[in-house]
Amino acid sequence: MEEIFAQTMAHLGLAALGLGLAGSAIGLAIAGSAACGMRPEARNSGLAVSVLPGTQGLYSFAVGYLCLQPLEEGRYATVFACGMLTGIACLFSGWWQGRVCASGIQSINAERMTTAQAMLLAVFPEFYAILSLAFSALMLFG
Repeated sequence: MEEIFAQTMAHLGLAALGLGLAGSAIGLAIAGSAACGMRPEARNSGLAVSVLPGTQGLYSFAVGYLCLQPLEEGRYATVFACGMLTGIACLFSGWWQGRVCASGIQSINAERMTTAQAMLLAVFPEFYAILSLAFSALMLFG
């Protein structure tokens, strides 16, 4: 019975990675909506910024893939922890990065900011998603 509970918790951790995918989708929708209202001559710059929240989904997918071997090895607590850590971090990181990107896109459109400046600001919420990926990799293989 204890083994079944541990396996269930590990699979719950893997399911939590879906939060990271959701955060990425939310962030992309927020940033993409802002890009839709851009002047045609500035739209390419806005599109470059609007795709940045997509990386949180990639990080969540990568951690899920990295968890497959430890799951087979019976390292259920580690899989649970990695899934929860990355899923929650990427949910909020992607969501808020989308908001930062949308503000940057609006500033690019109003010629108050360059594309590079908007991307620099978008890196800050991204950093925490990267930390969750790195820490999960350390837990899995360190």
